[in-house]
Amino acid sequence: MEKCPVLDEELKDKVKRAFPTLVLASQSPNRLSLLRDCGVSVIVRAQNINEICGLSNPSEVVTLIASQKMNSYVSSPEFEPSLPAVSADTLVCLGSKLLGKPSDEDEAASMYRLLSGKKHSVLSGLCMYIPGRGIIESCCVVSDVYFRNLSDEDIRKYLETGDYKGVAGAYRIQSYGFTLMEKISGSLSNIIGLPLEKMLEISNNQ
Repeated sequence: MEKCPVLDEELKDKVKRAFPTLVLASQSPNRLSLLRDCGVSVIVRAQNINEICGLSNPSEVVTLIASQKMNSYVSSPEFEPSLPAVSADTLVCLGSKLLGKPSDEDEAASMYRLLSGKKHSVLSGLCMYIPGRGIIESCCVVSDVYFRNLSDEDIRKYLETGDYKGVAGAYRIQSYGFTLMEKISGSLSNIIGLPLEKMLEISNNQ
C-alpha cells in the first residue's frame, strides 16, 4: 500500500448531514478524530465499564461491550435524550488469536511478527441511540487487513513512530500503519475504529 488510505469525501459529507451533533460514549481518540474529520460536532461521554464479558466469540464480545457502553451512558446523569449517540468496541483477530492493546514496545513488536505476511480481521461492535427510537444494536462489522512481509528494520522504524500505543493490534492505519500493509478489504473507517457506513445504515433504517 503506497499511500495512506483516506475516507471518501461523499461518505464524510453524509455522516456530517446525518449526525451534525453526536454523543460518543467512548474514550477512543481514534473514534473522536474520525468523527471530527467528518465535520461532526462531538460530545464525548466516555464510559468506565468492565470490558471482561465472559464470552469467547469475538463478534459477540465486541457487540456486547459496545452495548454495555451505551447502556451505561443512557442510564447516566449525562444522558442527552435529544441527541443521537454511538458506542463501539474493536478487536483485532488473527485466526482464533485476539490481539488487544500492547503493553509495551516488545509486545507490539511481537504482534507485528505474528501479523507479518498474513491476513487478519478487524471486528467492531456498534451500538447506537437514536432519539425517538431508543437503543439500536447492530451486528458486528468485519474488515480484513493484509500485512506485507515485515523485516526487523520495518518493525523498528514503525515502533519509532509510537503509533502502537493504546490501540488494538498495535497499529493505526490512518497514521503510519499503512506502511505495514499490502492491502485492505472492507470498510476503512471500521479499521480505524468506527464503521461509519453501518452508522448511516442504522440512521436511514426508519
